[in-house]
Amino acid sequence: MRFLLSIFLVGCVYSLNAQQWVKVNSEAFSENNNTNGVSFIDIDNDGDQDIFLSNAHTPFGFNTIYRNDGSDKFVKVDAGEVTGLQAITFGHTWADFDNDGLTDLFIANAFSKMGSLLYKNLGNFKFRRIESYNVGNNSVLAFDAAWADYDNDGWLDLVTIHPARFVGKPINSNSLFKNNGDLTFAEIVSTPITGPTAPYTNGTWSDYDLDGDMDLFIGSGPANGTVAPDFLYQNQLKETGKATFTRINKTSFSKDSMDGQTWNWIDYDNDGDLDVFMTNYSGTPNPQGTPGGMLNNFYRNDEGTFVRITEGPLVEELSVSLANMWADFDNDGYLDVIVGNSQSTNKHYRNKGDGTFEYVANSPIEAPGAKNTWGMTNGDYDNDGDIDIYISNKVSYVNGGPKGGDLNFLYRNDLNNGNNWVTIKCTGVKSNKSAIGTIVRLTATLNGKTMTQTRVIGSHNTFLGDNDIRAHFGLADSQTISSIQITWPSGQVDEYSNIKSNQILEAVEGESLK
Repeated sequence: MRFLLSIFLVGCVYSLNAQQWVKVNSEAFSENNNTNGVSFIDIDNDGDQDIFLSNAHTPFGFNTIYRNDGSDKFVKVDAGEVTGLQAITFGHTWADFDNDGLTDLFIANAFSKMGSLLYKNLGNFKFRRIESYNVGNNSVLAFDAAWADYDNDGWLDLVTIHPARFVGKPINSNSLFKNNGDLTFAEIVSTPITGPTAPYTNGTWSDYDLDGDMDLFIGSGPANGTVAPDFLYQNQLKETGKATFTRINKTSFSKDSMDGQTWNWIDYDNDGDLDVFMTNYSGTPNPQGTPGGMLNNFYRNDEGTFVRITEGPLVEELSVSLANMWADFDNDGYLDVIVGNSQSTNKHYRNKGDGTFEYVANSPIEAPGAKNTWGMTNGDYDNDGDIDIYISNKVSYVNGGPKGGDLNFLYRNDLNNGNNWVTIKCTGVKSNKSAIGTIVRLTATLNGKTMTQTRVIGSHNTFLGDNDIRAHFGLADSQTISSIQITWPSGQVDEYSNIKSNQILEAVEGESLK
């Protein structure tokens, strides 16, 4: 059901092909947040998406939580130390690491002596700091972090990402923490992930080869005009029975030099395998000494052979990019993408369904004010069946002084093209409760064509934050879904058939859809 507009709404409307975007001007968004990362996440388990912002204020500021009260109303919440501790925080990631049904928070911190912090969600926006995640080290300095159950034991593990030479000393590598299932973690040090040092940026777990274990992709953009291959690791759990990692170095996407930031694995052409898109930052500086921009990288997966796509607006524009986020914004059955740029306007590209993309002119993400975008998140915050977006910005500094870009923006998607949809919340039982690593395949007949869409549930697939973790599918004119197949990290496979469109469902591992 569409919520009624609240008194906080101002009618800034943008449209394309019956897709309308309305800028939500809540009182909660009128302050200068100066934000690094942002997430849509249901913190209080009330069925709608709240908003979390990690602080970029210098010298020190505060993280922010906005509680979603429905009808486009968001209220700033006092969440104790999570929102009361003064610190510069970068990436953050949410997941239910203790399998108690509440989504917990890890905050990456590189400048405080306390380092990065883990918080257990106690309910009602109360949190308790968990010191035991890092027994052997007093401080984990990190730029980013991401959850995944890399050994498929039912408990979510954690990788933290350290940007060598970006955050001062000591210079470290990344850290990998195995979840013991008792609120403690064991640090795993003898891995290629945790050995070398580099200017690592954003880390993303994804089962890129769909073999049932989570692989790791780390952007490593120096942001100084130099380029090099990123750090990409294949999980050997299914190949050898042991959860070890080998560096991927023989494919085109692993050998190409980049200024890498955010990796996203998606099935944009609905052929059953995962393709990959990643953003680049500065590339080679222009004669004025400022970042000159760099083309972003896009590879189509042809049954295990990766072909770089070099034509089309999505890959032909020089930009200084950080975030990219994928969703079916127009519910036509094909994934679209929004690219966040920190030195130019953000860009929205629509998937035309024939393997190509078109640039969406006058999209809300190009509205005045979005001048230095770092974080972006997408999700259906009003539960009306279409995907909304939140854009977070940092203050731009020119000649030592701030220059705009310090306000954040929430845009509600008021899609009115009549396309159908379904959203599925996955809940693990034998698998981790957050269902991270779960593969969801949906088959339906759209506009006379039967096709299967694929989603892999992940916790960290935008720059320094999370999207709505629920699996959303656009269904065009299809009012009935032929089948849904869910493959859980435990190996359990659940299948459902003849499901009605236009509803939010919960899939509990081993049980019927709710």
